[in-house]
Amino acid sequence: MRLVISALALGLLAASPSFAQSFQPGLYLSADIGRASISSKYADNSGDATLSAAVGYQYTPNFGFEVYTRGLSLDPFRGAFAPAGYYPDSHYGIAALATANLDQNFRLYGRAGIGRTSMKGNRSSLSDRDETDPIFGVGVGYAFNRNWSLNLEGSYLTKTEVSLVTFGVRYQF
Repeated sequence: MRLVISALALGLLAASPSFAQSFQPGLYLSADIGRASISSKYADNSGDATLSAAVGYQYTPNFGFEVYTRGLSLDPFRGAFAPAGYYPDSHYGIAALATANLDQNFRLYGRAGIGRTSMKGNRSSLSDRDETDPIFGVGVGYAFNRNWSLNLEGSYLTKTEVSLVTFGVRYQF
């Protein structure tokens, strides 16, 4: 009986292809959670929690793009004790992702994109406005199989000076 179970287990392991060997282009969804550090004199830099979601398409093992959205500030009292001004509240955009597969499971990737950052006024007399904001980032991913992977990423919104560190999950169809 042990021999049969061992043979089945070895057969399943041998039959399950690695991510790099079984690449198929396709759509993916991802969700991340992390910390956003904002460099603004109009809001404290307490390192707010950030949430993000993306829909992307992986064209080749080394290139893809995604449309994403990120919440940068979950604090409703942000900047209440700072001078009157604006702080970044949310960001959405499109990015190209370049990937270097290190082995069957690990990959490094870089992000370059452009988006819109919603700038909230910290006083009711200040109306909200939007800024065009480039984003750059680097990350590492670990693929459990062709579909599921985990990501750890550091990214930076250049115009609004927001640093992000996020951890998330990705599912590729």
